[in-house]
Amino acid sequence: MIKKYLQPVRFLIQAFFMAGIFLSFLPFADNVGRMIFLSVVFLGVFFCGFICPFGAIQDWLGWIAQKLRIPRFKVPPYIQVYLQCSRYFFYALSTIGITFFFLSARFEFNHGVFLGAFEWITAGTIGLFLLLAIFTDRPFCNYFCPKGASLGLLSVMRLVSISREESKCVHCHLCDKACPMNIMVEQSDFVRHPNCINCMKCICACPQDCLRFKLLTIKQQKGKTK
Repeated sequence: MIKKYLQPVRFLIQAFFMAGIFLSFLPFADNVGRMIFLSVVFLGVFFCGFICPFGAIQDWLGWIAQKLRIPRFKVPPYIQVYLQCSRYFFYALSTIGITFFFLSARFEFNHGVFLGAFEWITAGTIGLFLLLAIFTDRPFCNYFCPKGASLGLLSVMRLVSISREESKCVHCHLCDKACPMNIMVEQSDFVRHPNCINCMKCICACPQDCLRFKLLTIKQQKGKTK
């Protein structure tokens, strides 16, 4: 089955881009940004799920924590629905020139490593978010990343995303538990949530194979999207 290879492939892609900033063979150029923009509009936020090195290292720390059986927690849905708005609040402030030093964690990780120009306050901020990633999924991505917020807003009208076949679903909640961005996948026929990073973990977790990455159907346009 294809889905058993999704996460190993995602890891290899993440590792490639991580190596790129350490070995300087893959600078984050403007033309890469243009390609990301076009892909987001049609396919969703693959950048956050497959490319962003700061997101990748949060994923890896979470995986290590699980293997070491370190207690981890997920924010309850009734809190997440409000808390997830925080990154859009910070993004809105950044568009009018109001920024906070901790919001540069992703940028400083990529470019600080690439240029070898870490500062103590930068390293401390990055370290705090990575420490939190041991205990919960992608804390920076979920609640603080303005780049992720801007890409997420672009992706809400995408025509290709994670589709759920209601007739096969047994409502086991495994897709919801697997999602690092705390999206209620089970409650949607077609995921258009701006926080979705296309990591495909929900697809891999589904025991009924009722989740697919595919084009939005006319029936789903009239049904539930989230």
